[in-house]
Amino acid sequence: MAETILVVEAKKRSGSLITASIGLEENRNVCAIPGRIDAPLSLGCNQLIAEGAKPITEVKDLLEEFLLTN
Repeated sequence: MAETILVVEAKKRSGSLITASIGLEENRNVCAIPGRIDAPLSLGCNQLIAEGAKPITEVKDLLEEFLLTN
């Protein structure tokens, strides 16, 4: 599994959400792009952020994440 996982879209129950949840359990860096609360493809990302994933709201956030892990 990668050191950093970025989830762009995820339904409430999806493979990407399962992978990211395992990443959180394995102390990997998990990032998610937040979305609208009424959009089905944003529910997973918003849930990940609530569980401790780092929200990515701009390119700088993602670059910082990769610079910190390398």
